[in-house]
Amino acid sequence: MNTQPRDRAETAYRATSLRGGAGGLCLSFAGGGDVPVLALSGEFDLENVPEIERFLRRHLGPFFFRTCHLVLDLAGVDMVDSSFVGLVVSLVVRLHEHRRELLITRPVGYVRRTIALVGLPNVVPVYETLDAALLALATGAPLIPPPFALSPTP
Repeated sequence: MNTQPRDRAETAYRATSLRGGAGGLCLSFAGGGDVPVLALSGEFDLENVPEIERFLRRHLGPFFFRTCHLVLDLAGVDMVDSSFVGLVVSLVVRLHEHRRELLITRPVGYVRRTIALVGLPNVVPVYETLDAALLALATGAPLIPPPFALSPTP
């Protein structure tokens, strides 16, 4: 049996988390590096999307978008709606104003299809693995969204 982790998120340190609410909402920070990784799981809609920003402000500070890049890990997310897409675009605008980046990792199923159909990968780089996203940030090069397909590559 192979015990090697496939991605840093599988062995990440969970600093703080929020569970509960509608849609099985779960937010937690993963990783202990310079870049916060917000691991999301559950369903995100108009009712609970504001919790994401409240969580970020509570744990990273009210002006987090001025000081750090951010990675959203969507591996555990089952559903998103337009309010989630709106929040992501809002975060991108505020982060870019301060020369910071937002990256998305590991969307699957319905979530992957939804973000592809609304064109989000044209605005936010989407990566298949957390390691690939963190490596892209570590290189310091301007981020160009990688090619994105409705189905993940094996």
